[in-house]
Amino acid sequence: MKEYQKDLWAALTGSDPKTMTMLPGQYGKSLLSGVAFERLIKDIFEFPLEKLVCSEGRVYGSRYYCVEPVGGNWMEMEVWCTRTFGDSGSHMWGEKTAPTPAERWYMNNRKFWFRDEKDRMQFVLRWS
Repeated sequence: MKEYQKDLWAALTGSDPKTMTMLPGQYGKSLLSGVAFERLIKDIFEFPLEKLVCSEGRVYGSRYYCVEPVGGNWMEMEVWCTRTFGDSGSHMWGEKTAPTPAERWYMNNRKFWFRDEKDRMQFVLRWS
């Protein structure tokens, strides 16, 4: 990594470039300039929320009330759920370990899974 790239990384992330994850390909200073970097993050994570699709599913035989946001900022929703309902049981089915049974809520397959229907309703009211 060239010196200007190290300086740019430190300015953008506030962290030491020695701790950064290696990115594939060549990334020049124009791509990681402040404005371009912020725009890229915004484009990736901030879509207009089109609708919330409610459904039901089962986890270890128990009924869970699901909601699938179509669009919206997933990361903001995840942070809100953690602050509101506590830590999720896990990110189900995509990890090497099985999800913990009977947790209050989970995230999986682009859906939020809630054990209690009132928690799903709170989510829907917050993000509608």
